[in-house]
Amino acid sequence: MKLFCFPYAGASAMIYNKWKAHMAEGIELIPIELAGRGKYFGTPFYDSFEDMIEDVYRKIESQLDEGPYSIFGHSMGSWIAYDLAHKISELKRPEPEHIFFSGRRAPHIESRRTKYYDLPDDEFLDEIIRLGGTPKELLENKELLTLFLPVLRTDFRLVDLYQYEERLGKLSCNISVLSGEEDAISLPDLHAWEQHCSADCTVHMLPGGHFFINEQTVQVTDILNRTLTRTLARQY
Repeated sequence: MKLFCFPYAGASAMIYNKWKAHMAEGIELIPIELAGRGKYFGTPFYDSFEDMIEDVYRKIESQLDEGPYSIFGHSMGSWIAYDLAHKISELKRPEPEHIFFSGRRAPHIESRRTKYYDLPDDEFLDEIIRLGGTPKELLENKELLTLFLPVLRTDFRLVDLYQYEERLGKLSCNISVLSGEEDAISLPDLHAWEQHCSADCTVHMLPGGHFFINEQTVQVTDILNRTLTRTLARQY
């Protein structure tokens, strides 16, 4: 089974490379890179969330007929996973066997925080530092920061201006919701993902804050492996 993975705001899909060594036999982890970073560094940023969904769909479209697959997204990546899954369903293409929504409230829940993307650079950076997850070496290197800030600000703009669209149908596959115990996302906002799924929804709480996936590689990949191994077993 393929597992397509989408990164959080400002990140490259390369954050998932270290997970590959932990994946069970039969599960192929495939990080999906976004525009403007990693191997696509220098390519134009997305103008809207819709543009991003169109792009990631094109990147996986040819693989949808090659066998079972699932999707994982963290933070911004969760909303990518959500909108992408609905696009796939609307186009009547093979749908995912399972979706993992990590580090993000359900999409219909309105944000209770200030919009970050249009803050002055110093205030914007203060908020990024407060959130955590950004390497100290990057924050202390002005040249790297100059390259990194436009990516991060663009992604936060996409998230801050995200418009939830009510869908005619719910996701038909089982879903898992992952969150850090110290993250600011409330338990009700995590369980609210249940409203978007007509199958089973399981919530997993792990040690750490918003970027727990960077600290809990073994625990996170264990959840992925156990879940997807069971999913594969049901197919035979």
